[in-house]
Amino acid sequence: MAENEVLKIFDHNYQQISTATRQVIHSQGFWHETFHCWFYTIKEHELIVYFQKRASQKKDFPNQLDITAAGHLLAEETVIDGFREVKEELGIDVSIDQAQFLGVFPVEIALENFIDNEFTNVYLVDQELLLGDFYLQEEEVSCIFSVPLSTLKELFENPSAEAILKGVTQKNGQQEIIEEYFSKKDFCANAQSYYDRLIESFEKILEIQ
Repeated sequence: MAENEVLKIFDHNYQQISTATRQVIHSQGFWHETFHCWFYTIKEHELIVYFQKRASQKKDFPNQLDITAAGHLLAEETVIDGFREVKEELGIDVSIDQAQFLGVFPVEIALENFIDNEFTNVYLVDQELLLGDFYLQEEEVSCIFSVPLSTLKELFENPSAEAILKGVTQKNGQQEIIEEYFSKKDFCANAQSYYDRLIESFEKILEIQ
């Protein structure tokens, strides 16, 4: 089970000091490391970011919009091993040469019975995701939604704002295009500083196009 996976524990300077199970790490708030991979594309001078919608049966943050593909790094893994998450969740092979390393974003989230202190290793992949371009791990991911950067900024700047987003859902291996309403509350809990830094990075990419 995921809660029994063994992860590395780090100090505040991202130096490994020990290991523990995922359950212990989240209950005690120990610093650990994760892998984040954001897919994006640019069409007609608009940058599009792809979010996964977490499956309804997920223990944490069910039905929330989250990173395109992401996961915890196990004790025996390196950061590069995190690309397995892209293959597992999206059925897409991505090599390190295809990705841009954005940096390590420290994230601190404190919820009831859940303390998440992560060093997130963030990568970007410039690749459009259309119907049939991917195959979802349905127990983890129910849909992939495309979110224009301008819409993402509006939703995060105005908590009362809503937007209709287009996406691809998959059930029993069959995919179809759908539309759903979303607001800021529908995005997976993450530090605002993380989203701010991510949006700023995408804005810089758009500026040089």
